[in-house]
Amino acid sequence: MAATNMSWVRKNAVKWSSIETTEGIYTWSGMGNLDNELKNASSNGIKVILVVRSTPQWARKIAGTGPSCGPIAQNKLSAFGNFMHALVARYSVAPYNVKYWELWNEEDGIYKTGDAIWGCWGDADDTNYFGGGYYAEMLKVAYPQIKAADTQAQVLIGGLTLGCDPRPGAGCSITGGNSTAPKFLEGIVQNGGGPYFDGVSYHSYDFYDYVIWGGTLGQYGNGDWQSAWNTTGPTFIAKAEFIKSVLSNYNVTGKYLVNSEVALACGDADGNSPGDYCKSTDFEKTKAYYVAQTYAAAIAEGLHASIWYSVFGWRNSQLINSTDLSTTQAYTAFKFGQSELNNVAYSGQVVSADIGGTSGVSGYKFLRNDRRVWMIWSLDGNTHSITFSSGVPLAAWDALGVTITPATSMSITIKPLYLEWNP
Repeated sequence: MAATNMSWVRKNAVKWSSIETTEGIYTWSGMGNLDNELKNASSNGIKVILVVRSTPQWARKIAGTGPSCGPIAQNKLSAFGNFMHALVARYSVAPYNVKYWELWNEEDGIYKTGDAIWGCWGDADDTNYFGGGYYAEMLKVAYPQIKAADTQAQVLIGGLTLGCDPRPGAGCSITGGNSTAPKFLEGIVQNGGGPYFDGVSYHSYDFYDYVIWGGTLGQYGNGDWQSAWNTTGPTFIAKAEFIKSVLSNYNVTGKYLVNSEVALACGDADGNSPGDYCKSTDFEKTKAYYVAQTYAAAIAEGLHASIWYSVFGWRNSQLINSTDLSTTQAYTAFKFGQSELNNVAYSGQVVSADIGGTSGVSGYKFLRNDRRVWMIWSLDGNTHSITFSSGVPLAAWDALGVTITPATSMSITIKPLYLEWNP
C-alpha cells in the first residue's frame, strides 16, 4: 500500500478498557504492536486516524451488563478526558506523530450487550436524536483535554453509519429504516457540541447486488439513500450533502468531512453470494471503476480524506487478497488514481458543451500544476462517441492506467478515462 503513495490509514483501535482497567492507572505495556504500526505509518509518510473506543467496566453508563462499546457514565467523563490527555501526549509526538483522533466507531448504533468493534451509544428512548446529545457531553469534556495535550490535534466525531436518509419521503421512509438513528449528528450539534470537534467522520457503502442490478458490469447502488450508478453516483455524495445540511442548519461552520469507510460491497456479511457472482470478472471490474469514480468524487466534494475499507476487504471489497497478497484490479485503479489525481484542485463538472452536446456522460475537471485533468465515463452504461470542444487531449488512460490514444473524437464507455489537457 505504501507503493501506491497513499495518504491516509485508519486504525481501529486504542481500547480505553485495556489501558485503564483500574481508574487512574494507565498500563501501556500491551501497546507494542500498535506502537510498531504507528511508527511504520509515520516513516512512510502516511497520516493515521486513530480510533479510540471501549469503555472500561468501572466507567460504563449502563451498569452491570452494559457493553464496552456503549457510553460513559456522566461522573466518569472527566476520567475519559484525563485518559485522552495522556494518550494524545504519548502518541502525538515522534516517532508516532498521530494528529487525528476519532472518538468511537459507528457510535450511532443501538445499545447492545457484550462487546463490539463498532459503537453503541444510540438510545432508542431518545425519539428525537437517538442519544446524540449525550455524545456531545463527552465531546465537551474530551476535546479540551486533547487540545491541551497537543494544540495540533484534530478531533473527529466517530465514523457515523447514517444507515438511511431520514428526511421526509427519503430513504428511511421508503425502505422502512429507523429514521431517528441518522439524527444522531443533529443531536450532537443541537446540544451545543459544535465547538468540540474539528471534523465529521462517516461511513458509506454501495452494493453490487444481483437481485437489484443483476450483477451487471458497472452497476451498483444503495436503496437506503436512493443512490444508484446512473443517477447520483456513489452514496457517500448523498451522505456528505446530508451532513453539510445538518451543520448548516445549526450554523456550525469550519468543519471538514472524512469518509473513513467507503467501498463497493458484494454478498452477505461473510462475502458469500448465490452463484458466486461476487467472484466474477464483472464485479472485479466494477469495483475498480468504483474506486476511480469514488476518489475523483471525493475531491469534487471537498472531503478531507476518503479511506477504502479495507485493504483485505469486507464483503469482497479487498484491494489485496489476504491469502497470497496478490493485487486486484481495484488496487491497480487505486494506485493509478493516486498518481493521476495527486495534488489536483477541483474545477467543475464536465458538461455537455465540453463534449459536443452529448448526454449520458459524466465527469469531473481538475487543475494540476500546468495541466487540466478530466475523469469521464458513461453514466447510462451505453457507449458514446463524443467530440471534445477543446480539441485533442495531450494524453489519455483508462481507470487501470492503460494508455489510450487521444483523439478529437473518442468512445466513452462505463470504464472511466483520465484525460490531460494543456491549461
